[in-house]
Amino acid sequence: DQVQQARKDKLKIVMAHENDPDLGGCLFSRFFEVTPQELIADGLYKDLARSCFPGRHHPVSLALLAKDLGATPARSGSVASMSRLSASIAEHGSRLFLKISRRSSA
Repeated sequence: DQVQQARKDKLKIVMAHENDPDLGGCLFSRFFEVTPQELIADGLYKDLARSCFPGRHHPVSLALLAKDLGATPARSGSVASMSRLSASIAEHGSRLFLKISRRSSA
């Protein structure tokens, strides 16, 4: 119901797909099994989910996800800032989630 209302209200939805099984990741095809058909038909997956990869790619995946959510690079020390941002996101869990922001999708 929340996703349907968000789409009706034209809120921006950012999806993240965790690939690492150790962090609760699964195959993307799983979402087509559990997502209500009317949301799929309405184009929920028109924009692809941001993939979050394990290992050395994980900090970059989280930084790209943060960018999708509206983060911008710091003026100085952007590598250190991105590392802190990635650590913060990882601390709060990087399982698949729908982030609904108040920004309209354009």
